[in-house]
Amino acid sequence: MAVTARGRPVPEYKIQRKERLQRLLEKYKVIGLSKMEGIGAKQLQGLRKKLRDTALIKMEKNTLIIRSLKEIKDKKKNVDKLADYVKGSVALILTNMNPFKLSNILAKSKTKTAAKPDTISPVEIVVPAGNTGFPPGPIISELGDVGLPTRVESGTIWITKDTVVARPGDLITKKLALVLKRLNIEPIEVGLSLSVAYDDGLILTEDILTVGPEKFFQEIQEAYTQALNLAFYAAIPTPETIVQLLRTAHSNASNLAINAEIPIPEVLPSIIRKAESQALNIALKLAAKDASLFPSLKPVEEKETKRKEEKVEKPEEKEEKKEEEEEEVGGLGALFG
Repeated sequence: MAVTARGRPVPEYKIQRKERLQRLLEKYKVIGLSKMEGIGAKQLQGLRKKLRDTALIKMEKNTLIIRSLKEIKDKKKNVDKLADYVKGSVALILTNMNPFKLSNILAKSKTKTAAKPDTISPVEIVVPAGNTGFPPGPIISELGDVGLPTRVESGTIWITKDTVVARPGDLITKKLALVLKRLNIEPIEVGLSLSVAYDDGLILTEDILTVGPEKFFQEIQEAYTQALNLAFYAAIPTPETIVQLLRTAHSNASNLAINAEIPIPEVLPSIIRKAESQALNIALKLAAKDASLFPSLKPVEEKETKRKEEKVEKPEEKEEKKEEEEEEVGGLGALFG
């Protein structure tokens, strides 16, 4: 018979309640925890209805959740580590759905609600400029008390500019809560979110679960690129790197054979071209010092000079050409009298 710490028998209904919870924890693949601070009964009921076919939201005492998690650790690897996150007011979310998909559904299910007095604002609250629709009266001083600039125009009160009335961490006063309610501003977002989830031996925290699809895809691409570069530079033969590794190896081997002048069929033409180029450079240098050594070769400077001289016409040739053109013109004139 199970007994309490004081030696008293544990009531049968408590034993049955623990066994039911353990069966649920064993049944579902994913076990999530969600903080319940600020969640009203209406929002919780709506979420239960929306997730009826995909997830079970269950409220239990923290001590019962912790004890149940630790007692099924032999059946689910590392599930007892989830007990470290059972703090404050939490709810169990049990599902067989992908935890990232569940986190996304919960994020989209959040709704806006009015700010409550004497609470800490989790977000920046901005009152936009525009017509309040209220006629002039005592409300002008109420708006001014919370820092809202106003003017009266066409018989109604206008807020003249967008104004920040609370920043994250600020206390929402009764006056501010009342003004926001009268202006129909609901700045506080409420709803469940996965603070942590257990999935097949893994503990996934909120910072991991809230990664969006775009960012997740980007991180996968970056990881793939980094892994590919590592495999290539470490010369690890994989299906993705083998072709490039073989090309690089072939290129390195060819360069080595050419520089070491190893006469193999694949590089022999390159070695011959290299030797021919080196021999020609030596011959040109020697011909520049003594042209009689290589009569068929002329220094580069001499070749360039001759090429330029051929392009420049002599003055005598220009005059003879001009006289011929004048004679041709004169002959044509004589024909026409």
